[in-house]
Formats: sequence, C-alpha cells, structure tokens
Amino acid sequence: MKSIVAVCLLFAGSAVAQCDNKTHIVDVPYAKNSSYFAGQYASLLDKLALDTQAGTGYLLLEFSVSQNQSTEEKRKYNKWLAERRIERVKNQLNKANFSVPVITRILTASNDITRSVSVAWCPDETDDQIIQIAGKAE
Repeated sequence: MKSIVAVCLLFAGSAVAQCDNKTHIVDVPYAKNSSYFAGQYASLLDKLALDTQAGTGYLLLEFSVSQNQSTEEKRKYNKWLAERRIERVKNQLNKANFSVPVITRILTASNDITRSVSVAWCPDETDDQIIQIAGKAE
C-alpha cells in the first residue's frame, strides 16, 4: 500500500512540474478570514465538472500564501486557511462527480496578498475542448 501511495505522489509531483501550458479557468475568491466562496462559484465548478469529463489532463488548484507575516502563529493560521479554501473547491468538484485528477499546491513564498484559489487546466496534450471551456468561464 505504501508503494502505491509513493508512486502516486511521485506522479503528482512530476505532473505539476511539467504544467507549462496550463490554461487559467477561474479564480475562486474568498472574503478575509473565510473559507467559504460565493454560490456563483459553486455553480461554475459544477459546470466545469460536467464539461471536462472527457478531458485528458488534470486540474491544478493553487493558492498563494504571503511570506510577509509577522508571527509564526499568523503563518500557521494562513497556511491552515489556504488548505481549507483549496479543500472547499475540491469538495465542490467531488460533489459534482468530477472524475479528472485534481492536483493542489500552496505557494508559500509569494509576495502577493490574494484570497483566491486559482483553477487551471493542465492538458496531457492539446485539448481544444478544455481551452474552449476556459474561454467561457472568464
């Protein structure tokens, strides 16, 4: 069992590193100190789940955490909040029966102060259907 998990983690790490041609779909914004997003984004994620079932590739969820925090306690809180925000997006996709792999990453060396999860498509090869969906989402 441990070897299967290790292989999956190795695959996920290499997949993220090779996502040079990702297509940004949407940013899911959050209010300050909140891990809940507006209902319109739930509908958008549901539509995304329906429209990308035939895609070959994976969905990349990214959240940037600012490195300019004053205390260790604040850094821990912001990382925890980032994880909850990404988890909410993943849960919404799971509710919509999203069957394509989802890779997540938290960028901890950012200078940006942002409160949104970036959703991007990383194709295995050129996938015109997914690129068209991305154009409709924005």
